[in-house]
Amino acid sequence: MAEVVIIGKPNVGKSTLFNRLVRKRKSIVDDVPGVTRDIVRDAVRTEDGAFYLVDTGGIFEKPPGELEKKVRDKVIDKIVSADLVLFLVDGRRAPTSEDHSIADFLRKYSEKVLLVATKVENERAFSEILPELYSLGFGDPLPVSAEHKKNIDVLLDKILEKLGELGADMEIETQSDGVVKIAIIGKPNAGKSSLFNSILGQERAIVTPIAGTTRDYIDELVEIDKKKYLFIDTAGLRRKARIEKGSLEKYGSYRSVDALENADVVVLVIDSTEGITRQDQRLAGLAERKGKATVVAFSKVDLLKRRKERIKELEDEFYEKLYFIDYSPVVFTSAKENLGTKELLSSIDVSYESYTTKVPTSRINKALEKFLLVSPPPSKKGKKVRIYFGMQVDIKPPVFLFFSNRPEDIPKSYTKSLQRMIREEVYHFTGSPVFIRFKRSKR
Repeated sequence: MAEVVIIGKPNVGKSTLFNRLVRKRKSIVDDVPGVTRDIVRDAVRTEDGAFYLVDTGGIFEKPPGELEKKVRDKVIDKIVSADLVLFLVDGRRAPTSEDHSIADFLRKYSEKVLLVATKVENERAFSEILPELYSLGFGDPLPVSAEHKKNIDVLLDKILEKLGELGADMEIETQSDGVVKIAIIGKPNAGKSSLFNSILGQERAIVTPIAGTTRDYIDELVEIDKKKYLFIDTAGLRRKARIEKGSLEKYGSYRSVDALENADVVVLVIDSTEGITRQDQRLAGLAERKGKATVVAFSKVDLLKRRKERIKELEDEFYEKLYFIDYSPVVFTSAKENLGTKELLSSIDVSYESYTTKVPTSRINKALEKFLLVSPPPSKKGKKVRIYFGMQVDIKPPVFLFFSNRPEDIPKSYTKSLQRMIREEVYHFTGSPVFIRFKRSKR
C-alpha cells in the first residue's frame, strides 16, 4: 500500500494534521517543538483508495544532539522511500531558513512533493505571505487548518489524485484475524526499544541511552515463519506520582496504557541489572487486571556479572515478587548479543495459544468432580456451599463460569484453588490469566 510521509520543521502542525487524517489521536500534539520523535504510522482508508500516512519528527537544520540527529536521519530515509511527501509550512508566516533548507533537500524529489500550508485560519494572513511560499519552488500551496477541519477533504482528494498520477498502490490492505497483537511495556530505559528492534531485525524505534526517548507508541506488522505479529513499542511507564500533570510524559503514558488495552500479549521488559522494582510489579498487575497474556523478558543480561548465578537469582525474584503472574514464561534477553529473541517469540506463541484456547466442558467437570471430593467449598454460617458444574464461557482471556447454590459465599481463596485446579488438571494456560465467575443455580 502507498506510503505518504508528512515532513516539516518542528511545531508546524504535522501531528495535528496526521491525527485529523487518520481520524484518531495517535500522535501526541503539544505546543512544544520536537514532540514527535519516532516514526508513527497508520492507515487512511477511503472509498477511492487507501494509503499509509507517516508522521515524522521535525527536521532540524543543525541537530543540537544525538537524538535530534537520529530523528533527522530517520526522516530522510522515509522521504527517499515514500510514494508521496507532504511538505508542511506555516501558512501564517513567511518561510524560515529551515523551510528553505528542507525545500533545497526536497528539490531532487519534487515530482512527489505536495506543498501544504498549515494553520490557515486567517485567509488574509495567508494571502500576504503567499508570494514567499511560491519561492519554495513547489507550486501552489494548499491551505489547510487541521484544527478547524478546513480543506481536509480537499487535501485528501489531492493526495489520492497525486498517488494515482504516480502509479502508487492504493489497494486496501486488511489485517487478518490471525494477527497477534503484542505490546512491549516497561519502565523508561528498561531496554524496550532495543528489544523491539532486535525482534524486527531493524532499527524501527529510535534507541539512545536517554531515558524516555519513546513518547508515542509505534507498531510494526511482521510475518515470521508464516505467523503475523503486530508489535507495539510503547513509552516507558513511571509511577503516576512522578509524572508531571499535563506533561508530554503524561500523554505518552496514556498512549502506552491504550496500547496495552488493545494488545493480546504484553511483554513486560525488566532491566536485569536493576531487578524487579515496585513499578515493574505495578505494570504486571495492570496487565493481569486488564486480562492480557504476559511474557516477562529480562533485558540487558550482557551487562550482568556472574551471569549464571544472577539469572538464577532473578528467576527466584520473579516467583517472589511477581507471584500473581507466575504462570508467565520468563525469558532472558540481550539486544546487543541478539540473545533470547527466538525464545521470546516462542513464549509469545505459547501465551497467545493459551489466551485463545477453549477446553471441552466434559474435561472441566471431570476435573471438578475429583477436586470437590478432596476440597469442597467451605460452609458459611452452618450452611453448605455447593458447586454443581462448570464451563468455559470466553477466551481472550479464558473465563470459567461455575454454578453454585450460594455463589456469594465462596471466598477468594477458594477461587484461587479453582484456578489452580484448572491449570493443573484441565489445561496449563501458560502465559494467560484465568478468570473465575460464579452464578446461582436453582438446583
